[in-house]
Amino acid sequence: MRITMLGGHSLAPLWLGLLGGVVLLWGCATQSAAVVKAPFSPARYRAVKIEPCQDLTGFAGTRNMKEEGTRILTEKVKAMNLFEISTDAPLVLTCDIESFAEGSAVRRWLGPLAQGATHATVAVIVWEAPGDKMLALLRSRSSVESGGLYTIGADQYILDVAFNDIIKQMEAWTKGSGREEAK
Repeated sequence: MRITMLGGHSLAPLWLGLLGGVVLLWGCATQSAAVVKAPFSPARYRAVKIEPCQDLTGFAGTRNMKEEGTRILTEKVKAMNLFEISTDAPLVLTCDIESFAEGSAVRRWLGPLAQGATHATVAVIVWEAPGDKMLALLRSRSSVESGGLYTIGADQYILDVAFNDIIKQMEAWTKGSGREEAK
């Protein structure tokens, strides 16, 4: 059986493309949490200082989570084009990589759910200096818990996915869409 559109063109490439997109997105999930303590003031906060990330994972692999997290956060903040990065800025970002598991695409494919899951949990706190007043806590947990061989390499991009979510939360905070927490 062949499905065709007007003009005699096959729909097979369209269906394969849609199916491929669904399969790739099916295995990846992100959970976000943002606590806004104070609204963003664009006139006041033009520069940001980024502290080195802390690695709380206990990960014993060959990757340096502290350096990798700091590099990713710095690149993504620069790409926002909202802040100048400075060593003496009134706004300070601290970062904790709370958890990381490399996982295994083969185990995700062959095993029951959550076998071989790849995940990363990242928290970024926005501080006002001096005085260390917390303005916002941004947290993201990204994971690839199911899927097969098409999820190979998830451990290489999972931190990037978590930091993308952090940046989205930061953008929402800077645009005022986060509600200030009751004091």
